[in-house]
Amino acid sequence: MLICLGPLPTLVISSANVVREVLQLQDHALANQPALAIPRWLLYGCTDIAFAPHGAYWRGVFKIAMPHLLSPTRVRAYRSMREEVAELVRKVEQQSQEGGGVVWSSELLSGFAKDVNGRIVLGVRASGRAGWHAKVGTLLD
Repeated sequence: MLICLGPLPTLVISSANVVREVLQLQDHALANQPALAIPRWLLYGCTDIAFAPHGAYWRGVFKIAMPHLLSPTRVRAYRSMREEVAELVRKVEQQSQEGGGVVWSSELLSGFAKDVNGRIVLGVRASGRAGWHAKVGTLLD
């Protein structure tokens, strides 16, 4: 199915066989992202993993970086961040049910940032202690 999301035509694939075809056999056709000006300026000409064009350079950087990013030790270290993301998803679901589909994303993302920073810096959730959430908010503001 082809739909337009604003000015961009978007292909929606709903068949498992077609998804397999696209992701396994035709992935090279969809691997490159458009060349954006801001990543080109900020990321040294798009030489990072996220914005590098698919090819020999990208494969080399991927082979170097992935063992460091997805090693068992590193994945275990991300556990607290996964818990924070799960809590954010739970709050979005709760707000959408209570508010008739309306979600105040700025408040949720602000609280998420505070909780993540509290976990990184002190190892505790910012919203888990009385008064701590407001103090972190003051510091971040």
